[in-house]
Amino acid sequence: AAGRIDVAIGVASGIEEEQGRLVALELTTPEGTPQRLPLDLLLVRLGLVPRLGPITEWGLALERKQLVVDPATFATNVPGIHAVGDAITYPGKRKLILSGFHEATLAAFGAAEWLAGCKLPLEYTTSSAKLQALLGVASR
Repeated sequence: AAGRIDVAIGVASGIEEEQGRLVALELTTPEGTPQRLPLDLLLVRLGLVPRLGPITEWGLALERKQLVVDPATFATNVPGIHAVGDAITYPGKRKLILSGFHEATLAAFGAAEWLAGCKLPLEYTTSSAKLQALLGVASR
């Protein structure tokens, strides 16, 4: 509602970079219209087809048409890019929706620690006064 996040639906068809930094995503809408999305941050949510499309041109390590990730953080070989789901591979990978939930959680922690530049503590909303204060709820 504050206009800080825009939702766009389409298939990624390309990227735009400046000085090695991603600055825009090119999409093809369901109607077939090209769309350029300037961005500061890209969060990829769901994909029902594990075809990588233009992602194969991003310099990411591939193994049998899948992205190779570190199973501890789900980081790819390109710093700052984490991936989960059926489009990735690592030793012992199983293509199950339950695995995707697990992968997404570890990738979120991995990405947060990469952004912070250090290990982050795991805190629980039920016991962390800090998190409860941020959420505006009373500590127990």
